[in-house]
Amino acid sequence: MSRPLSGVEGPHADATLVTGGAPAAAAEVAVVLVHGRGGTPEGLVRLADEFYRPGATLLAPGAVRSNWFPARHDAPVAANEPALTSAVDCVAAACRVAGEVGIGPESVVLVGVSQGGSVVSEFLRRRPRRYGGAFVVSAALPGADLSECEVFETDTDGEGTRPLAGTPVALDSSAGDPYVPVERVRATADAFERGGAAVDLRIDEGDGHGLSDATMARIGDRIAALIGENGAESAPQ
Repeated sequence: MSRPLSGVEGPHADATLVTGGAPAAAAEVAVVLVHGRGGTPEGLVRLADEFYRPGATLLAPGAVRSNWFPARHDAPVAANEPALTSAVDCVAAACRVAGEVGIGPESVVLVGVSQGGSVVSEFLRRRPRRYGGAFVVSAALPGADLSECEVFETDTDGEGTRPLAGTPVALDSSAGDPYVPVERVRATADAFERGGAAVDLRIDEGDGHGLSDATMARIGDRIAALIGENGAESAPQ
């Protein structure tokens, strides 16, 4: 099922949202799926069958012409604007769709693959807070130099809380990934740790790029854990 994605300006203003899984109004967890360059939201929703759990709704924004930003992820951020900001806004719009039916950020799992993983990373950097989880697969934060990259807050509580507030962030890549050097993945992990995320970094052997069976199993486990937590909270005492 597809619908227009509202509240997005710039190159992706005409983006659509493909949905799947449980009807949003009946779901306990939302999984926001962000495809890679040349991919489609429909394809990622189909692949999500491998890690889907009952009680989760799937929300997949689609990039205009299947391309979130024009240059490489390791180009200066300015080289990928305004498309990168527009892509981040697409992820935010998908999260708002979840919020409209009562699924808060703590019950939202973000999954970004390849270029989509860079978009999810930048979304976390620009709009940090506690989320249900994030999976950055075969990807890293965009930008030419990540050594001083910081996660920043748009709204501070004045109490010194680090903005990602313990959000579980999994970064999965491979040692020989032909597109994303390991050092950039590690630098991304360091940036999220400084921002207060609970980072799980896994670098597999080989030169794989994209979702592995192991990563999909971990995504399914995280969804199941959130559904279990929500069920426990709503159970009669």
